[in-house]
Amino acid sequence: MKRRKFLGQASGLAALTLAGHPIAGTASTGSSLTSTSENYDVIVVGGGFAGVTAARDCEKNGYRTLLLEARNRLGGRTWTTEFDGSSIEYGGAWVYNNQPFVWTEVQRYGLEIAETPGAVADQMFLLANGERIAMGADHLNEAVMGWMQYTEAVRSIVPRAYDLLHNREAALAADAISASAHMDSVKLTPLQKAFCTGNVELISSGTADAISYLDVLRFYMVGGSEFSNFMDSAARFKLKEGTSRLIELILEDGGADVKLSTPVRSIEDDGELVTVATQRGEKFRARAVVSTLPMNTMAGVNFKPALPAGVLEAARQRHPGRGVKIYLQVTGDVGNVATIAPGRPLNYMMTFEQSADHTLLVAFSSDPDAIDVYDDEALQKELQVHLPGAQLQASTHYDWNNDPYSLGTWASYRPGWAADLYDQFQQSSGRIQFASGDHGEGWRGTIDGAIGAGVRAAAAIHKQLA
Repeated sequence: MKRRKFLGQASGLAALTLAGHPIAGTASTGSSLTSTSENYDVIVVGGGFAGVTAARDCEKNGYRTLLLEARNRLGGRTWTTEFDGSSIEYGGAWVYNNQPFVWTEVQRYGLEIAETPGAVADQMFLLANGERIAMGADHLNEAVMGWMQYTEAVRSIVPRAYDLLHNREAALAADAISASAHMDSVKLTPLQKAFCTGNVELISSGTADAISYLDVLRFYMVGGSEFSNFMDSAARFKLKEGTSRLIELILEDGGADVKLSTPVRSIEDDGELVTVATQRGEKFRARAVVSTLPMNTMAGVNFKPALPAGVLEAARQRHPGRGVKIYLQVTGDVGNVATIAPGRPLNYMMTFEQSADHTLLVAFSSDPDAIDVYDDEALQKELQVHLPGAQLQASTHYDWNNDPYSLGTWASYRPGWAADLYDQFQQSSGRIQFASGDHGEGWRGTIDGAIGAGVRAAAAIHKQLA
């Protein structure tokens, strides 16, 4: 952390840890700023991937930059931690070489890639219509052919992955209906419908009726619009040292000032400078501000001028991403497996790590109300449905839905949002640039989308301030 300047904190925490590296306690290294007397060129609000990228690029462009993060750690909705000796990701995890922004950083910093075994499982099961189907070659062929039917129009509706409304009429027609509504209009076998529903639930971190069909096609198009490549890009390759290591390297490279445990109360642009006030009463001023606040939290900060009405309405509705990601440690080596179970309390499960005495599974739920993930008996019961005979030893997860600085998982769009709100989502406001990974083109809702948002915001500020 040699070049990074962590400023004074008031949280009282004894120490912080980032990617296993201790950071001096929040008492600080550096001077404490408690008034508007110290100004910056740029203030970045939020220390996820969008924020640290914007802060790095602004510093490299020659602007004195302050990064404010509400939590006592960096990373936003990504979080590398340990679970009984295994490195896991509470949020985020997977990257791929068709994700341009994150892959640039992987190459820049020479990071190693590891694989998740269950992404290429030795055995896949589909739980649907009261059956547990072991997916042989014929089943898999039938399932993938169904997905191809479901997404058949992807290249005509979203011909440009980074220009969602390029074919505006067709895109808005797909935006007007839910993913489940389109599924009902396609002639699919029961197996195909279950397989497609399970994939949509994974894409949205929610239910198939809550995400627009357009947003499913957008995600499929950036994934290559070919099924095996799409699956590889979604959940196969991860950073060997974890997402927190990349956060660390980006910040070290930039050298911006950082204040943790510093929630922001208001951001006010008077046309000359922007004043950022924290919940502790501190005020900082800058020539420009980058806000990387997640969509669902935007209404919790007072902006002047006010945010567009549509942005506030989206925050009120919340995006469909409200699922749960949970790690299950089970006795013995249960093999390299994956299960798809649309509509079940846990709708997807796959092998994350194998050892002789236990297997670590990663599972997802599209509905946090469907199962009490703190109840080991409920988890054991659901585990038995997916993998009969498996015995739960321990579990861990993080509740992103009740975290006040996220209020949800990754973002997808509801039906009608592209027509009603898309233009408002893309707006900047005077000296305030918005750079949430929840908005923008391409890999929206992912690490790549967040890094891309930070890059674009820093470039816009450089153009403005220069």
